[in-house]
Amino acid sequence: MAEVIRGGPAANAVLTDDEIRIVLAAAAHAPSMHNTQPWRFEIHGPVIDVLLDEERTLPVADPAGRGARIGLGAAAFNVRVAAAMLGYESRLAVDPDPARPEVVARLFLADRQAPVAGLSTLYGEVSARHTYRGPLLGRLIPPRVQHQLDDAARQENAQLHWLDPATTQQLDALLKQTDSADSIDEDRLHERLHWIGGDRSGDGVHENALGPLPALPAVVRDLALGFDSAHRSQAVYERQPTIAVLSTAGEDGTAWVTAGLALQRMLLVATSYDLTASFLNQVLERPVPRFAVRELIGGHAWPQMVIRIGYPAQPAGHTSRLDWRDSLDRWF
Repeated sequence: MAEVIRGGPAANAVLTDDEIRIVLAAAAHAPSMHNTQPWRFEIHGPVIDVLLDEERTLPVADPAGRGARIGLGAAAFNVRVAAAMLGYESRLAVDPDPARPEVVARLFLADRQAPVAGLSTLYGEVSARHTYRGPLLGRLIPPRVQHQLDDAARQENAQLHWLDPATTQQLDALLKQTDSADSIDEDRLHERLHWIGGDRSGDGVHENALGPLPALPAVVRDLALGFDSAHRSQAVYERQPTIAVLSTAGEDGTAWVTAGLALQRMLLVATSYDLTASFLNQVLERPVPRFAVRELIGGHAWPQMVIRIGYPAQPAGHTSRLDWRDSLDRWF
């Protein structure tokens, strides 16, 4: 358990049907690897359990479940934000029940009062946030906004490392090596084909949300690597992208959920400043390049997400989400 909960939940903090819809719809907007949405929920009065859906994991790209747990942490954060908007204080525990390892996080709701300061202000960004894979404007993020993003990560016990141009160049070399390895990895390509490209509804990454193909070499991830499409446009991407690596001090299941909480808080704050983000996590999906990224950020913290962030240069399609009802297992 990541946190000792004192006092327990309030006996009368029971969600209504409309409130359940609101909190689970918010959870569905969280980011996840290939938009698999690997979460399910059980609601027991004032307690919300976030469960891992094994059928929505990626055994090849994410064998340890690190990415899945990051996604569950992000979904749990959105639940906290929606609950705060409804007036519920909340506390969170990670891996609360050794007898049920599938329960990754448990949220305890307090009595409903007024909207909870802080978290509730992020609710409007939950549905606005989306992963943007297109080119970014050549506009720097103001230092005060970077500080806000740093603070968002720190509030969830994580850290952002902003890469300078030289380090970004080293990262780019790692990305190219990893993409080359991925392009001939049949198991990885087969798994990706199940989730990426084509005309999808509910989950996965629709072709319209992949972003244009780079007309010139660029520091960007093409999730459709290995799958040609005649329908995608081309675009020139920014020459010097802004890249941040999100890290945690620890490297275990709790740290991965922590990374998800920090990621989503940071992304919602970024969205409030009209920033968009995409991910360059292929370098974290294999041990050797991941250790190389760890060295790039100082060799002490564990890299959990590589984030390309900035102001979008063009409109882009959004990935679809499953209906919130499909993720609700039990409700008491």
